[in-house]
Amino acid sequence: MNTAVGLLLVFASWQAAAQDAQPELSATDTSYLGCAIWTGKEWTPPTARSARTPLVESPKGYRAYTEVKVLVKNGSCENSTTLYVARGAGRAFTIAYAEPRSGSGGGNGIRLIGWSASGDKLLAEINFWKYFTDRGFWHVPLIYDASTGIASEIRGLDKALTRQFGSDCEFESAIEGWRNNEQILVKISRPPEDESYEQRFCVTEQRLLVYDLRKDTAQPETAK
Repeated sequence: MNTAVGLLLVFASWQAAAQDAQPELSATDTSYLGCAIWTGKEWTPPTARSARTPLVESPKGYRAYTEVKVLVKNGSCENSTTLYVARGAGRAFTIAYAEPRSGSGGGNGIRLIGWSASGDKLLAEINFWKYFTDRGFWHVPLIYDASTGIASEIRGLDKALTRQFGSDCEFESAIEGWRNNEQILVKISRPPEDESYEQRFCVTEQRLLVYDLRKDTAQPETAK
């Protein structure tokens, strides 16, 4: 069995979970760039592809874009996500963040959200998933700080949300944008139903939370 046929058979078994509980993979969107795309009737043949986000420029002149590449090799699909930043007009772009760092396979992509009002920090959301499984997607905020030249994954958000809702509550989170230079807005919503296990939902409608990067806390958004 050749690689393409084998991958299509595995994708066929993944179809129900991919459509019911996960975002659709895309041929053009860097958030969910996939090696095979669901047409509504079938999966397309696994294909290597790449996509870039538009260039975003900060009020201080920093420029950034991201690129996601998908490879098909040795019977598996592998994504790589890279953030490029130039520290001013006419300056060369350099790699500020790369996933995966060690060549491990799996699905990953990026959504570039934008610069803070101060122009010093760039916010993005990194998406992760496992090809050929029924595991859902998960998301991690990424902040590039121009003052240090370092991009950091904000792993504390998940723990802050668990403290807010409890460890046995199911919900989905997505980064909405900046609230100010030290706080980001997070959208919380009810996840899809999954009949394979008993779920406990504590979120019935969408709501906004404020995650404080310095205090590592998540609180309901209140109008200013």
